[in-house]
Amino acid sequence: FAMAGDDSDMDGVEDLEATLDALRRLDWASEQRLQWRKDGGSLESIGPYELPDMQVKARPSTDEPDGWAVDIVARERYTASRIVTELMLAANEAIAMFGEANAIPMPYRCQDMDDVSDEEIESTPEGPCRAWLAIRSTTKSQISPTPRPHAGLGLDVYVQATSPVRRYADLALHHQIKAHLRGDELPFPDGMEGEDGVKRASAILRLAQDGGEVSRQLERPANDYWLREFLRRRGTNPTE
Repeated sequence: FAMAGDDSDMDGVEDLEATLDALRRLDWASEQRLQWRKDGGSLESIGPYELPDMQVKARPSTDEPDGWAVDIVARERYTASRIVTELMLAANEAIAMFGEANAIPMPYRCQDMDDVSDEEIESTPEGPCRAWLAIRSTTKSQISPTPRPHAGLGLDVYVQATSPVRRYADLALHHQIKAHLRGDELPFPDGMEGEDGVKRASAILRLAQDGGEVSRQLERPANDYWLREFLRRRGTNPTE
């Protein structure tokens, strides 16, 4: 228990001030980083409004006839979300640049965007409509053995490596980078040429491709089903 005037009180205040100062610096850095990506032509340069993340949640419930309750939660993005997003993107870009500079086989992620005229942007209402205009201008993201720009993010090179617990391909990339730093043989060497002379995709590239495809095949139909079920149950009642 801290007495009045105890040094522990001052230590607590100093720790709080240090934490707040660190958060202010991170806030500033994330704002600068976002603006830098906008200048590079990212999605946010067309529609700065960020659509909320929609989460479909189904859970067992004895109150429902079929035993399942379903809810839709729209999670708004706040300053903390921007800090985490921008620093994760910066880390992934740095890893991609390191991989390119050292010729380390990596599953580079790339995306193209169609040109959107200033007239089309100005004629589209700000907010969700303009955000959807930006999304519609993008093509499906691709995974490539060679570095290519990711136009949607406004980055020249990009990989995914910041979620090793959630994505096995990210964990494999950590393994790849650590082996290079130790000077060990790479666990995922570059693809070899087959008898037909065509270069095969490396194992780490296939991991990223297959893992993402399987995840989409499992998640999207489930979300679509429960979203339809949520709307069916609501009928004409307005959603919150």
